[in-house]
Amino acid sequence: MSNFMNKFKLIDLFAGAGGLSSGFLQTGNFEVIGAVELNKEARETYVLNHGGNENLIITSPETKTSDISLIDFRKYSDSETLYNEDLVVIGGPPCQGFSNANRQKNYLISGNNQLVKEFARVINETKPVAFLMENVKTMNSKTHKFFVTKHIPNTIYEYSSLEHLRKIAENKKPFWQEDELVLLETRHNKHKELIQTLINFCNEGSKIVLLNDSDLSRMRSLIKKLKKGNVARLSGKEVFETKRLISNIQIIGESEDGVFLDSNLVDLISKTVSILKKIITEEGYNNFQAIDVLESFIEINQLLRYQKELKDENILVTDEVFLSVSDVCKVTVKVLSYNIVKYLQCFFDYMGYNMTSGVVNSKDFFVPQKRQRFILMGIVKDKSINTQLELPQPKTNNAFTVADAIKDLELVVPSKNVSDDEKIYKVKNALTKMQDYYRNGMDKDLIYNHVNTDSEPLSKKRFQELSAIGGRNFHSLSDELKNISYTDSSRTQNTVYLKLSYEEPAPTVVNVRKSMWQHPKNIEALSIREAARLQSFKDNYKFVGSKDKQYQQIGNAVPPLLARAIAESMLLQMGVKPKKMLIKEF
Repeated sequence: MSNFMNKFKLIDLFAGAGGLSSGFLQTGNFEVIGAVELNKEARETYVLNHGGNENLIITSPETKTSDISLIDFRKYSDSETLYNEDLVVIGGPPCQGFSNANRQKNYLISGNNQLVKEFARVINETKPVAFLMENVKTMNSKTHKFFVTKHIPNTIYEYSSLEHLRKIAENKKPFWQEDELVLLETRHNKHKELIQTLINFCNEGSKIVLLNDSDLSRMRSLIKKLKKGNVARLSGKEVFETKRLISNIQIIGESEDGVFLDSNLVDLISKTVSILKKIITEEGYNNFQAIDVLESFIEINQLLRYQKELKDENILVTDEVFLSVSDVCKVTVKVLSYNIVKYLQCFFDYMGYNMTSGVVNSKDFFVPQKRQRFILMGIVKDKSINTQLELPQPKTNNAFTVADAIKDLELVVPSKNVSDDEKIYKVKNALTKMQDYYRNGMDKDLIYNHVNTDSEPLSKKRFQELSAIGGRNFHSLSDELKNISYTDSSRTQNTVYLKLSYEEPAPTVVNVRKSMWQHPKNIEALSIREAARLQSFKDNYKFVGSKDKQYQQIGNAVPPLLARAIAESMLLQMGVKPKKMLIKEF
């Protein structure tokens, strides 16, 4: 087995607080030379835990921001060889594929999809010896569709153009296919003339003012109220928001020169404004008619928004937007779509990499948490031992539990303020192997970030009831405590007001402050440090920013021990022995 004497250089894209980097560094075989992260607080946490070296953050020379879309990475390429034999690129680009089944989406095409293409672009520009992409476990599902775009030279759209796809597929069977996007499907057939007018108007390239996300959300909330009762009674705040909504609606449909386009649209706008004014004043109105008008308005707005997105995202349309009318009005458009994982595999194979991909579970790698993630690993073909790479194999059959991770903190009272983020850490009992791992590197009797929320009285009542009845989450609560502050408590996720169990690994860690996770024994919220431990961050890894920002950084992170297991697997498949083996530590 090869002994690579020098450390591999590491570039971390979409670095967040640094979970991936932390795991790779724990092997002893890597050193970070650059990281890209747009979020200010996450970037500050990353820098703090990498020796305070702000020069590690890669920024655009022009904008001075760490926006990956504005950064040229070719300066990291090796001009003397085809590949950088000591460079590894890692990252977890956000990916939110499109699904026709999700009709409550405000957007047809997620702008985050571009970030996966940015990852591919960086690999193409830097030519690392190996790379790792981490993502949601459903990334390879059929719902994650990406769309072929027009070819626009020197932009990210080059990486999704038909010319590019044909080039990387070479003589293989095309991995893209014709697809039909549904822009609108409604039983409001009386609007078919208006719909056709707006389709024609948008096809001509004209622009129309649209409602924003908050306005759409407000209107949907009003529809929910109308469906539940005869009168949609509004709070003072809701009245203010609805008045603002009315002001914004009154300019909907104006073209850039301020001229209304169609009498049918003017009529729908007038009816919508009239209904909203009656809702505010609680004047007499027919609920069914009010719902019909508001839903019609939302559908028309969404149609316009979706058509705008097709143009803004440069989607290649193979046939014009088409309206069909039967029992429903249906607006569709023909495009070309492809599975993003198949695209990446084809592209990286074309570039000269062997690859493996699949879903791994963090609990199999000493992380006290059930967290499934999709990984795609690639190694340059002449540097990998085997043609077909392998995913890291589970290291343990006995998963660590929440008790293994945080029971030693049970009697250490958390602070309530992030400015008081140092607590005295003293325990009487012997530490578990997991806790030994956390404390490694801490040379003082201190614990950092052991801070939690000073919960509101209602939250405390819910915590107390869950503890008293042995409940597990929000759905275990009495109806009295369920129905306060929740419009439809039946739709609340199982992870809300989750009371952790000492005897099991934690479920997937999210922003546990927003989800109101409760300590397994104490009647209080989980602390920032406790959440970080469930993600397998060591105690010497400090987080900065507001309380919510710290919780969010932890919820977004890749568990360092999972990253470490993947890094070890990558090294071994390059014939390099990790300096520190995970299995020996546990």
